[in-house]
Amino acid sequence: MRIVHYYGPALSGEFGTAIAVRGWCRALAEAGTEVALAADTERGAIRPPPGVEVIPAGSAWVGRPLPQTLRTGLAGADLVVLHGGWDPRNLPVARQAGRLDVPYIVTAHGVYHPEIFRRRKPIAKRVWWSLLERRHLSGALAVHVFFEEETEHLSARGIRTPAIVVPNGYAAPIDVHRLGNRDGYLIWLGRFAPFHKGLDLLLHAVQLLPPRDRPRLRLVGVDWRGRRKVVARLVRGLGLEQHVSVEGPLHGDAKWEALAGARGFVYPSRWEAFGVAVAEAVSIGVPTLVTPFPLGRFLASRGGAILSLPQPKALAEGLMRLTDAGADGIGRRGAEVVREHLSWDRVASSWLQQVEDLLRGS
Repeated sequence: MRIVHYYGPALSGEFGTAIAVRGWCRALAEAGTEVALAADTERGAIRPPPGVEVIPAGSAWVGRPLPQTLRTGLAGADLVVLHGGWDPRNLPVARQAGRLDVPYIVTAHGVYHPEIFRRRKPIAKRVWWSLLERRHLSGALAVHVFFEEETEHLSARGIRTPAIVVPNGYAAPIDVHRLGNRDGYLIWLGRFAPFHKGLDLLLHAVQLLPPRDRPRLRLVGVDWRGRRKVVARLVRGLGLEQHVSVEGPLHGDAKWEALAGARGFVYPSRWEAFGVAVAEAVSIGVPTLVTPFPLGRFLASRGGAILSLPQPKALAEGLMRLTDAGADGIGRRGAEVVREHLSWDRVASSWLQQVEDLLRGS
């Protein structure tokens, strides 16, 4: 079976969705499937996964002809996987797959969470949903979601398309080992979207602690719509400059060095599709504080993370647990959970089995 994954920015950076797309391509290739990745190679700064063909996809937009390279790549596919949603570039690719009688799957990456509908341009989203997105999902062979509760979100919107339910996989780099100690810093890695990621809650939680108990906290990530400045202002407004640093993104070895040296990792999102940064931290044994998004609950239910409600007082209590003597054991258990349940070979095998069942049924 030849599978073509389409995600324009897949080779353009070290952010959650791109990391996940490359991970899926590599895992399916290692499982013996012929895999191609259609991406915008002009912006590509990341090497493609080994064993994965790259199709230069240019920019696909509604009303424009698809690049010939993309048309040719789709013509040889048995299955197309479109990543993300609310993306006008996905629609013409799906239509071309339909013309070729090639089924397509939409991997949602959490973009149909109810908060997405409510938080940003809700009127425009309702119109887009009614005119385009619902039809796009209804025409798919399946919608791939990471956790079961996402199927409930889609059902509530009237989507009856079959679901493939399997989380992202993860594998820790073999040469990275945790070095943190009880006197070190706590770290958050992500995108500076303060409401979504719960950074306001986290900073208020730090302020609730007595000054002598406040940890050193590093907030490290990619700016998003200028929100890093908003977070920096909040740090100053709460008088936390001596305890909290707001930093730019780290990539490659620098990122792993920062994670490995951390006393603990914090991820207080109000909602989350998966949380690649959480998987990264937990995979190398860093004790981790999470809120009740699906991956957080999954890890905590198996003893691999500390679970807190997304509220300042609860997070403050979680921070104290994260820095006590028992946290190291939680970190070790978290790494075991990732190896046992989120290995790429395991999730890729489950994904392929569910896809093959759907293809036989169709």
